[in-house]
Amino acid sequence: MEPLMLPGQVAPPPYVPPAPEPVKVRELWRMVKRHRLLIAACTAVGLAIGLLLVSRSRPEYEATAKIEVDDNRARVAQVLGTEVTNEKGRMATEMELLRSRQLARAVADSLELRVSVVKPEGVPRSEVLSGIRLNPEADTSTITFVKQAYGEFEARNAEGRVIGRTSAGSPMQVPGGQLVLAPEAVDHPEFTVAIGTREGAAEAVSNRLDISRPDEDANVVYVTYRSSDPALARDVPNTLAARFMEMRRDVHGTEARSTVLFLRAQVDTLHGQLTAAEQRLRVFREREGVVALPVEASTQVTQQAQLQAERNRLEAERAALANTIAQARRGSGPTAVSPYRNLMSFPTLLRNETATQLISQIATIENQRAELLQRYTPDNPEVQSLTRRIEQMEGQLGGIVNTYVQGLGNQVAAIDANLGSFGARMGRIPAQEVELARLTRETEVLAGLHGQLQARLKEAQVAEAVDAPGVRVMDPAFPERSDGGTPLVAGVLAMVGLLLGVGIAFAREYADVSVHTRDDLQAATGFPVLGWVPRMGATLSPGKKALRGMRRMLRPGRASDSHAGRALVPTAGVASLMPSLPAGAPTATADSYEWLYRNLLFLKPGEDVRAVLVTSPLPGDGKTTTAAGLASTLAQRGLRVLLIDADLRRGAPAPQGGGGTPGLSDLLAGTVPLADVVQLVNVGEGRQLHYIPAGHLPPDPVQLLGSPRIQVLMEWLREKYFIVVLDSPPLNLFADAAVLGACADATLLVSRAGVTPFEAVVHAAEQCRRARMPTVGTVLNDIVPDRDRDYDPAYRWYEEGRAYYARVG
Repeated sequence: MEPLMLPGQVAPPPYVPPAPEPVKVRELWRMVKRHRLLIAACTAVGLAIGLLLVSRSRPEYEATAKIEVDDNRARVAQVLGTEVTNEKGRMATEMELLRSRQLARAVADSLELRVSVVKPEGVPRSEVLSGIRLNPEADTSTITFVKQAYGEFEARNAEGRVIGRTSAGSPMQVPGGQLVLAPEAVDHPEFTVAIGTREGAAEAVSNRLDISRPDEDANVVYVTYRSSDPALARDVPNTLAARFMEMRRDVHGTEARSTVLFLRAQVDTLHGQLTAAEQRLRVFREREGVVALPVEASTQVTQQAQLQAERNRLEAERAALANTIAQARRGSGPTAVSPYRNLMSFPTLLRNETATQLISQIATIENQRAELLQRYTPDNPEVQSLTRRIEQMEGQLGGIVNTYVQGLGNQVAAIDANLGSFGARMGRIPAQEVELARLTRETEVLAGLHGQLQARLKEAQVAEAVDAPGVRVMDPAFPERSDGGTPLVAGVLAMVGLLLGVGIAFAREYADVSVHTRDDLQAATGFPVLGWVPRMGATLSPGKKALRGMRRMLRPGRASDSHAGRALVPTAGVASLMPSLPAGAPTATADSYEWLYRNLLFLKPGEDVRAVLVTSPLPGDGKTTTAAGLASTLAQRGLRVLLIDADLRRGAPAPQGGGGTPGLSDLLAGTVPLADVVQLVNVGEGRQLHYIPAGHLPPDPVQLLGSPRIQVLMEWLREKYFIVVLDSPPLNLFADAAVLGACADATLLVSRAGVTPFEAVVHAAEQCRRARMPTVGTVLNDIVPDRDRDYDPAYRWYEEGRAYYARVG
């Protein structure tokens, strides 16, 4: 409700609540503590659901067979002294062979896994069937066995037609095969078995099979199978290992025999070719008389190659030196670096001491000339002198190099002459030597191939002699109940419940828009929090009980000349309406109101606070409780206190024939005197609280409360009472509190913890500012320390105070 502004009056700027701070870890922890029962309940429900699901699930069995995989090639290599490589890849291949569909199909056929029990679920196959024999071409079908009299069973097909009768231990012909019931089958009045496809059974085996190699350094493979039937959990890994060994044995024997036959044929062929080549070589030597010509030819060829290499090296060095000398003779300027320094890259010149000294001296003089050029021009006499010395040394060095280059040319010419003579000698070698080399090479190649094939043949014969397949079962499979998933499922569902509880807690926190702490209240209003009042028991609070009792009083009291009213009802009856306010003894609740009054005085030091207006944003926030509690506490101290019920919106309607309880409305209307409306309430130890009820319901409470009579009344009451406490209607609903604010020295805005919405408090604070009410602070009412101390840790001190009062009696 917007207050009316006078002409020329400027409204105060609206209060802007501070922006919410980032959520801190401590706040999150407090939120969890506030909802700990909810979170614990959700966690317990999740755990209970998990345990229930686990208890109703079928038991699973797991069996693992350990297979040692050894390669026959390693044994052969050990016999022959060779090595076998790619061991890691070989083990990977063996593991893939164990996972192959071919082996899975062989296991499914061997154990007749096409037959399974479908009803009732969870019954092991070995419990109802002791023997199974199916034809490979058997079609899929469903057979139901119904128990009859004398332990017999009647077999019915999927259409319900009877196909035979049998008993435990007796074979029975079924479509596509034969079944034998187990003795334990009599424990089941009815069960159904299904015959599936071979591929489906192989697929089921592959899905439940786990092939692993935990230790990479050991050639041991673990074959694990899981099933609800302990017999199948045991038989599948063992059967798979047996079929794998048979496959390895068959493959090993076939490969070994084929290899030996092939190598023996190749050795025989090469042996004939080698014999013929040796015969041709022997005939050629005898006919041509060749003894050691290959040695001679080889020596000459080697020498010729060495001379050619030396000639190429000398020619390259000579050409490089000649090019360097040509560049040096073209010159590079009087101040440039001498091109003769490039001669230092020729190791042969560095072995010449004279050339080395000349190059070093040239470099030294050039460095000196470079230092002079930093200070003088090239025309300087000293610079020109150094330049002439450099040119002289370059001339000497050039002569040495020219001589060396001529010597290199002479060496190249001599080598050319020697190469020519070698060519003539090579031409004189008989052509028969070429034929001899060809025949010798052919014989050596055939001999090498023959030797290699002989070695491979020996390996194959050794491998053929080794009868073991290289695989053995270290530990056969033994079924064990696998309950490893039980705690996992229960734990996961408990965690889901925990997360759900936390999520609900967050949702409740997000949906909770009420104020809970002093910080919330101060952030919403901008006013200081003068006090917080704990809840005074599960029943109605004392102040509200007192006011409701006072409103129910039927006979008004009359005041004396001093306006000290006298009670018209027994004081004991009025005191019985406020059992929570002790007479004479301090309590934590009374201390809360005492602190409220002290903080009110501290806010206005030096000012006389004689009239206090108590209001709230909405009904039910505890303004009446706060007003009555504050007035009762001060009255118990022996102070002269007047409590006025100024909430004319809840006054008693006037009856047709008159009567009723007069109060403030009647007093302001001028129908009754003050002495007729002031009532006395005993607060203990002979002390009294003066009380003016609301009276009859007026037609226009705002006009009545804004009349000049209330200003005169309040001025007179300030002189007669130590303090006057006014209880007004909610500020967000009616303008009564804004009108009464002009009559009060201080206004208290009461909010209820966990009930009053944050936005309602913000709006009430704005109304106080716009109406220029003397609002000095706020009060947080109805705090439950056990509940709210997770919002504000300061609430726990209330428990300390209550324990203290309990100790002192």
